Amino acid sequence: MKKRIAAMLIISAACICVLSAADSSRIKFIKGNISDKTAAVREASESEASGLAAAAIDFALANKAELGDDRDLDGLAVAGVLALPSVSVAAYDQSGKDSLVEKFKRLFTGFTGDTVRIAVLSKVTMLRDSVRLDSFVQMLNDFLQNGGTEPDNGVVKAVLNTLGTIGDSQSFTVIYGCMMQKKWPQYENEMNNALALLADKSVPQIIGIIQEGNTKTIRMLFELLCKGNQTSASFKAEIAENVLSETIYIADNSSSVTKETVGLQLDAMRIISQLKWTRSSAVMISFFNLAKREYTAGVMTDDEFVEVVNGTAAVAPMDSSQVLSSYLTELNKQTEAGTKVSDKAVLAVINALGAIGDKSSFDSLLYVTYVDYPENVIAAARDALARLKW
Repeated sequence: MKKRIAAMLIISAACICVLSAADSSRIKFIKGNISDKTAAVREASESEASGLAAAAIDFALANKAELGDDRDLDGLAVAGVLALPSVSVAAYDQSGKDSLVEKFKRLFTGFTGDTVRIAVLSKVTMLRDSVRLDSFVQMLNDFLQNGGTEPDNGVVKAVLNTLGTIGDSQSFTVIYGCMMQKKWPQYENEMNNALALLADKSVPQIIGIIQEGNTKTIRMLFELLCKGNQTSASFKAEIAENVLSETIYIADNSSSVTKETVGLQLDAMRIISQLKWTRSSAVMISFFNLAKREYTAGVMTDDEFVEVVNGTAAVAPMDSSQVLSSYLTELNKQTEAGTKVSDKAVLAVINALGAIGDKSSFDSLLYVTYVDYPENVIAAARDALARLKW
């Protein structure tokens, strides 16, 4: 019996100590100066953290106008933001969550100190699955769009990293605009990373940028979005299709085609071909027709043109059968007239037609066997004829 009583006394004493510690933190916050309040928030028990963190945030907001840029008040605001438990916020009703986001916005806009702003950004990122952040994201978009003159204190970098995680399609447009204006060149890597992370949710905006761009700007966007590992295969294929389509338009409306434009066309085509993006069949046929002219003009090499032939056949086999057959007929006529044509190009077309196996290419393939081609070309034509499906 004595042991039981002793145990109960020990437990009671422990409970009193815990309650006293909790009461002590609350009392310290209520009675103390700003430094005491900050210490109380940092020392708060788990059960008291939520209430004291909220009280610290409210106190900081309520007294900001009177105290101005005060280091102690900044410290209290940071302590309150960082101490706010995510589990407590998740349990708020919607009104409470929305109110908290508004307070975060007021902290970010009202406190110019980098420590407060960065603390808010860190906490918001942690809470992204619990609260609605549309208005907060819009505030950050406006901050970047209207900024550029403030000293570098790390906040811009933190905003870019935060938007990469919680941003929207408008964030993509804003960050891309900052990059084009060469704002904060020291944060180019952060901009690139944010754009790549936001890409999947910004397809219409990206297509709009491509359609309004030139070879140089399109190349930059293509390298960022299609050469890294942060975007999906289907996204890369869709962007590559739009890049190829736009560069075809650029070439068709230029007095001369540059190697840079051709290089971008080929890179876009390679992605489409590698991913077997059959949705771009029509674009690939258009590119083949353009590539013939570019090849003839000397801005595309034999090997590059062979890639175009193979890529067109791989992505649009049935649609390309007729255009490849027609092109083979052109080559046959040129050879018959004594004009030297590339054996590589002829073989690529013949092999592609054989792989497709469409019987509509019979006449052009048979034609090869009656023209003065090298024996390996004629042998390839015979093999392709044998592979046609009847």
